[in-house]
Amino acid sequence: MINKFIFYSICCLIVWLPIPLGSNRPWAWAISEIVVFALFILHLFSHSKTKTAFFPPTNTWPIFCLIGTLVSTLILQLAFYLSVDPIQTQILLLKTISFFLFGWLVCVYTNSKARISKVVYTLIIAGLFQATYATILNLSPNSSTPFFGFQYAERANGSFIYHNHLANYLAMILAIGIGFIISELKVSPNSHTKARYYVRDIIQSMLSKKLIIRLCLIVVVTALLLTRSRMGNVAFFVSLAIVGLYALLFYSNKPWSLKYLITSFFAIDIIIVGTIFDAEKLQTRLIETSFLEESRDEVVRDSLTLIENSSLIGNGGGSFYGLFPTSQSLPYSGFYDHAHNEYVQFAIEFGLISSFLVFILSLYILFITLKNMTKKATQLYKGVSFGVATSMLFMMIHIFVDFPLQATANAMTYIAIMCLGLLCNRDENLTNRRY
Repeated sequence: MINKFIFYSICCLIVWLPIPLGSNRPWAWAISEIVVFALFILHLFSHSKTKTAFFPPTNTWPIFCLIGTLVSTLILQLAFYLSVDPIQTQILLLKTISFFLFGWLVCVYTNSKARISKVVYTLIIAGLFQATYATILNLSPNSSTPFFGFQYAERANGSFIYHNHLANYLAMILAIGIGFIISELKVSPNSHTKARYYVRDIIQSMLSKKLIIRLCLIVVVTALLLTRSRMGNVAFFVSLAIVGLYALLFYSNKPWSLKYLITSFFAIDIIIVGTIFDAEKLQTRLIETSFLEESRDEVVRDSLTLIENSSLIGNGGGSFYGLFPTSQSLPYSGFYDHAHNEYVQFAIEFGLISSFLVFILSLYILFITLKNMTKKATQLYKGVSFGVATSMLFMMIHIFVDFPLQATANAMTYIAIMCLGLLCNRDENLTNRRY
């Protein structure tokens, strides 16, 4: 009973994370921290009473090396008084420890193929709620949000404060949802008459969960387009194209309809959905983008000075907003408390050594998910790995121009997705055994 309670509590937490302003306010991320710490204490109790496995599977350890690098760096910064803003570093340390324990719980309690599927369903449900909420608000001008009373925004932001954070969140959900649909595709027609099989398969698909999930993803795509996020949309479709091409070339026992499914996302989602919901506004934003009008590149340029002047283990987690005014060359249109480039901000706050290690570990996890697709494993593992790889590549592109990982909802969702990719890194079947 405790095992199930912890697992379903994790699922509920995944759905909850984006609802309170993307958990990007102190009171909101404090709730997630309290829940994670409480669940981990319950995990300790369960281990002592029922002999539940304490440690996550060894194939998931790369994610803990990644987050552990950040935790260790923050501890060193505080222990040796290297942080220029110790209070912010303490806050970030507590948050990062909760990320570590959250990943720990996900990896321990997602201990079967059925539970991997349930986590994916949970992510899709969370994304569908956000997409529906964001779309309704965006199509209801001159109104305020039912929660927190925010005024109508031309670009959809759902329950997030920042529309680019919503775009990042929805793109991750889209990626994992597409991968899950791929896992449900049949490997081969198994029929001498292909036309007859195609008709039969279409009818079966219309009566199966694939259609329901596909319709959910169309809603998510609609909301993604309504965010008018330039890099959010571009990065998603670029990452989908790259991973899709990789899958067509190297996917083991690839489903016969894989290429049609990938093509449909570009044809249906961009052309049809985009036409209905006025994707021309997004296209206009892309065309009118000008470095002369944008100040993000100037923020990154001025931030490079901070990297040159920082120590090898950084200036302290959470210190960017206080340090940046000292290197700002001229006034901008607004106050920048983030670098709009996670690579730059990580290098400033965590130092070049930790940032390099985190980057290498991220590439290693991406490599594992790509390799999973080439194995003769179950369709679920390969399909979910497709979604994880697309999500990771998308994140690596998107954080060049934004700061989505600063939002707790996005960071924890991303951790859960990477955990799924590592959990699929095995050839043997997961069983419903009790740990």
